[in-house]
Amino acid sequence: MEVSESVETKKRPKIFWSMAITAAAIAGITVLVRYAGTDSIAVHLYYLPIMYAGYCFGDYGAIFVSLLSALLCGPWMAARYEVDKAILQSPADMIVRMCTFYVVGLAASRASLELKRRASESQRLYEVARSITSTLRVSEVLDLIAESAMRVMDAKGCGIRLLDEETDELAPVAMAGLSEEYWQKGKVVGAASPVDTRALAGEAVQILDVIHDEGFQYQEAARTEGLSSVLTVPLRARSGTRGVIRVYAKRKRRFSPGDIALLTTFADQAAVAIENAELYEDIRRNYYETVRALTTAVEAKDAATYRHSERVTELADRLAKAIGMDEDEREMLRFGSILHDIGKIGVHEEAMEAREGETTEQVFYRMHPLIGLSILQPIGFLEPVLAIVKYHHERWDGNGFPEGLSGKDIPLAARLVAVADTFDRVQRPSGSVGTTVPTRDALMEIVSRAGTEFDPEIVGKFHRMMLSARDADPATSPDEDAGAAAESSGEPTTDDDSSAVESNE
Repeated sequence: MEVSESVETKKRPKIFWSMAITAAAIAGITVLVRYAGTDSIAVHLYYLPIMYAGYCFGDYGAIFVSLLSALLCGPWMAARYEVDKAILQSPADMIVRMCTFYVVGLAASRASLELKRRASESQRLYEVARSITSTLRVSEVLDLIAESAMRVMDAKGCGIRLLDEETDELAPVAMAGLSEEYWQKGKVVGAASPVDTRALAGEAVQILDVIHDEGFQYQEAARTEGLSSVLTVPLRARSGTRGVIRVYAKRKRRFSPGDIALLTTFADQAAVAIENAELYEDIRRNYYETVRALTTAVEAKDAATYRHSERVTELADRLAKAIGMDEDEREMLRFGSILHDIGKIGVHEEAMEAREGETTEQVFYRMHPLIGLSILQPIGFLEPVLAIVKYHHERWDGNGFPEGLSGKDIPLAARLVAVADTFDRVQRPSGSVGTTVPTRDALMEIVSRAGTEFDPEIVGKFHRMMLSARDADPATSPDEDAGAAAESSGEPTTDDDSSAVESNE
């Protein structure tokens, strides 16, 4: 609302100056014509304010200025002067001049409108192309494409649906200008709709009146939404047709070849965005599986900690979701969690669990975060996870390693992984293959270390998360006594808002 008012406020001075310039130009030209006559070249100067009005004010402005100019050159203006005698104009001259002014005004207005439309198209297409190259979040790109197509084509709405090849359903993925009720009106199955069958075969299909065309699936919903004409274009990729994009007009409209070509351009961009996202997802999945295989190989040295990193990753991801991390942050957290002990590949087996003390084995054990850092540092893609690998053994009270950071100086992601890492190790102590500590007791241990080893707010979130898991599935969650244990320890169990952790960052 405030932005809109600001834009309107900025437009007002511009409109005022445009009107002032037009008025001044007309006044000056009228004075010249008054003394030179309408047969003189001066009368042609009226074309300038007429064209300017068409550019600034559109059809109505051009028509008004052209008629005003013709009126000022009316019968009271002399055609020319001969020996100080004014020669009057002929009615035919005045009519032709008025018609010429009118046509010039309309032509200038329409040319200006077309230039602005082309500029808007180019700007929207550029924004979409930039979005495709700057983000791999396909939902964001498709939303932008739907919004841009609707605005550039002056339509009531636009929707994008992707084909599920197993069910033949066209699932909605992006929408602009349409109500949620219309968007959720029901399933759209390609085989059940003649329009979509033709579109999926590669044809651009337009319907002049969807309310009375039996080829359109949801006629009553279209009537309620106030839709009339629809243009459907396929999303064609190298792997085949991936779905359809539609624009909806609220009045009967025959879409021109230019409209079809423009919507096809948006469809091509949507197909590129989908393919880019799928390619990225394949690369990311393959990379993640490679990382999992590497960490599994490291943990295979010790049967008691086998699959430890995967369990830590699952816990840390659930905790990150509980405190409100976004998907990008959680993705990096998952990579960091699965890799947090990668440095143990450079630690001798005798030192794998030598945590406390100053023996040689214990010193080597405390080097594993730095070893992990040196292994991953050359991989640019993993730069965001280096802090997890390096700092997941730091303590809230500053007695951790390798740098002795304390409190909020420890990165949030590292604090999350520290809680998940210790919880899993408490549940599955080293040297106790096949033996696990009850979840209630492990949770009590974590709560007892809040404020010394762990961030107390994160422990509070972790405690609530585990209790919620118990309520959802009592067979695999902490006992009822877990809550009482936390309360007796004096550590936080309040239902503080998830933003409490983030606000301290």
